[in-house]
Amino acid sequence: MSPIIKNSTNNNQTTVPSYNNCFTLGAKSKRDNGAIIKVPAFIDSDGYPAKLWGGKGGALSRYYALSYDRAKNILERYLNGSKRVRGDESLRVSLYLDNAMFGDLHIFVIDFDRFDENSGFFQSAKNLANKVTRSQGGGWHMYYGINKETAAPLFDSINLLASKAAKSFVCSTGNTTLDGANKVDFFCDARHFIYEWEPWDNTIGLTDKTQQLYTLIKDNFSLTRPLETGWHSREYKTAASHAPVVFQPKDDNALLEHMNSAQREIFDDLKTISPDCTRQEWFCIGLNIWHVYGDDLGGDVFRFWSEPGHSYVPQGCAVTWENIIDRGPDTHLNNRRWDAILHENVPSAF
Repeated sequence: MSPIIKNSTNNNQTTVPSYNNCFTLGAKSKRDNGAIIKVPAFIDSDGYPAKLWGGKGGALSRYYALSYDRAKNILERYLNGSKRVRGDESLRVSLYLDNAMFGDLHIFVIDFDRFDENSGFFQSAKNLANKVTRSQGGGWHMYYGINKETAAPLFDSINLLASKAAKSFVCSTGNTTLDGANKVDFFCDARHFIYEWEPWDNTIGLTDKTQQLYTLIKDNFSLTRPLETGWHSREYKTAASHAPVVFQPKDDNALLEHMNSAQREIFDDLKTISPDCTRQEWFCIGLNIWHVYGDDLGGDVFRFWSEPGHSYVPQGCAVTWENIIDRGPDTHLNNRRWDAILHENVPSAF
């Protein structure tokens, strides 16, 4: 539960909800091929900015869970100090959405990759949002509060929840509206970093938009269920629930639609590796896939790569992927080529 600030005036107490420790620092990185990526960052023990890695389960976990005031103070102290480096002008207070909350509500984000500002969905999403921010390139982040207990059966009925094996509540990328006008990502309580270019206004809070969001998304999208079943689908059976879905084959193009440029380059490299290897090698490659693609997209990629193998069994592949998700946070990406593709040439100290 996130902090509740109590104010006392004339012996009358009021509770004021606030954001919990969901803040981190973020920066932009330019790769060799010119592509710009956004990465979480921190100020290291020597006072220089560096790329943050490992998530909340890693050695640097405290830097993923800063209060807003703490993140702002760290950034201001660095910017006013003597250890400035080239490229640090992109440093910003940003968010890490794993258990990110405002009061008792979890933060739900719609990230617009492609949009038509005159479309019905865009206008409705913007009007419903409690908080709207813009990227340097003109993109949009729209923020809402949701009650997870109320949202779970509703979101499950429209295939919005992450897979049962995933550690996220909602982590759905590359979704196109039925009219084709917008392409968006949905995130809530997910191991996902949100880079904010504009200064974060911490005075703007969130209210419960669970029912309205459900209706808005249901009316504008036709989502497919990830992996096998929805999040906790056994606990949340409704009249609209779907039967468990076995792995659905996806071709290259269907997977590429959900990938950024670095992930596409790694996908090309992955396809040169044979899945007919030892079980230990197969599992290790799966871990590397998880580090690049995450829980849900990673599962689709792992299945796509594994399927041509002589010993491929759909259910066995699914169980192995669940084990990979559990093990992943305690491991590191150990493919040097893939790591270089993801993180090469972060500005200066990054």
